[in-house]
Amino acid sequence: MLSLSGGAARATSVDLAAGGSVTSGQRLTSVAALDVLGTARSWKGIEVQPDMGLSYVAARRYQGGDFDRSVWVAAAGIRLPELWHHMFFSFQLGAATPRTKALSSTQQFVSSLGWSRHGFAILMRHVSNGGTRKPNLGETMLLVGVDMKTP
Repeated sequence: MLSLSGGAARATSVDLAAGGSVTSGQRLTSVAALDVLGTARSWKGIEVQPDMGLSYVAARRYQGGDFDRSVWVAAAGIRLPELWHHMFFSFQLGAATPRTKALSSTQQFVSSLGWSRHGFAILMRHVSNGGTRKPNLGETMLLVGVDMKTP
């Protein structure tokens, strides 16, 4: 269990997922993601949960350009853990390194829509710089994994 000092929230869930990602006109590549979620709290009548994540996007072989680089994306933001029938949405601000045509700036926006129940999770995730730097191809991922809740 993750515990932070100073009265900060303890982790209530760790999500591990893997899958594939595509970007504009390029082949599918492998991705893996880790999300550590803090204790859900009510804020103005909405349940929110701190969400810190780390994603890995594997290099695309034989693609030319800079698609032959693997990329790491670290991000932090919030999750709305119970939108409707175990569906969730998260939004994070992130940083990517190194840069590629798909993730062409250090700063990134990470948004996810998913479903989690009984330790199983499936989600769509999009990582993009929001047009702050061209090209803005982004990476769109389909991830499947496990949701390990802590007591």
